[in-house]
Amino acid sequence: MNEPRQIPGPALAMLDVSDIPRGLHMLDALVKEAEITVLSAGTIHDGRYLVLFSGEVEPVVRAFDRARSVVGEALYDAVILPWADERMAPAILDGTEGPHGRGDTLGVLQTGSAPTLVRALDAALKGAEVDLIQIRVADGLGGKAIATLCGETHDVEAAVDLGDRAARRGRPDGWSSVVIRNVDSAVLARGGKPFHREWRG
Repeated sequence: MNEPRQIPGPALAMLDVSDIPRGLHMLDALVKEAEITVLSAGTIHDGRYLVLFSGEVEPVVRAFDRARSVVGEALYDAVILPWADERMAPAILDGTEGPHGRGDTLGVLQTGSAPTLVRALDAALKGAEVDLIQIRVADGLGGKAIATLCGETHDVEAAVDLGDRAARRGRPDGWSSVVIRNVDSAVLARGGKPFHREWRG
């Protein structure tokens, strides 16, 4: 098994912009503001622009604040995590399935925007002993985002509850969650994967 890629940190930030030209302007501004690493940036479904970046706390905060000031009312959603759970960024970037050796309960989180899912998932992973199976953001989901977790029932229930509370501090529209106890192995393997191997848009 390949080791997860090393992501500059510990801070992680994501911004979702409803206007693509402003999104590009924002990207230019934030990279000029501070020494951060842009992990990914580009257009997503529903005609929005999504940026994910990381680095040391102070530069990420500066770049995040600058980005928000530049984009103004076109900001759809955003999150900054000074000490992000280290499992998230590699899972977002690589789209790989993580280990699920703990328990037989599946937790599924869904939000209407990617930054709110990142906020909710960070709280869930930090607050309970669960495995992150997969996280998918925006493309192939109409701008939505989903994550799947696995563990013992009480841990998954706690993680989902923490995620729910955190999501309410973001953009809660589109939030949905479920805890599936004694999940069938085929469902666990299938999870939130795309219907087609590649999205046929």
